[in-house]
Amino acid sequence: MKQLMILILTALVSFTLTAGDGKNGSLNERFYQAKVRELTYRLHITTEQHKKFEPIYRAYCEEMTALWNERSRPIKPSTSTDAAAMAKRKMEMQQRAQGIRMKYIDKFATVLNANQVNRIYEVESLIQKKLKERRDQARDQ
Repeated sequence: MKQLMILILTALVSFTLTAGDGKNGSLNERFYQAKVRELTYRLHITTEQHKKFEPIYRAYCEEMTALWNERSRPIKPSTSTDAAAMAKRKMEMQQRAQGIRMKYIDKFATVLNANQVNRIYEVESLIQKKLKERRDQARDQ
């Protein structure tokens, strides 16, 4: 009987973890879709532009996500040498992110007009700021 309970409990835990992964994926997709809608609205992207813009933006987001997922959890530095190494690592990540942005700006320019190209990263920063504020509010509650 005890073995049967352990087997059932193991199956339930496994099922729950698997279900959580799918939910998290759909949550990430919903965030992505919300970002695209907000960019489309704020940049006045036309339907024709949207068809070409969305695949480029998805690839851009995937590269940026992969970059930031490389970052390990921040730990409290114990020495000034540790703090300097952490600061350098953060700057390197920012530099790599800038490289990705520069790579994609040319691709965005093939789809968007000059005003849209000039504003895309500004609008994206505003969206990221809103998402962070909402996440922080949810965490505090």
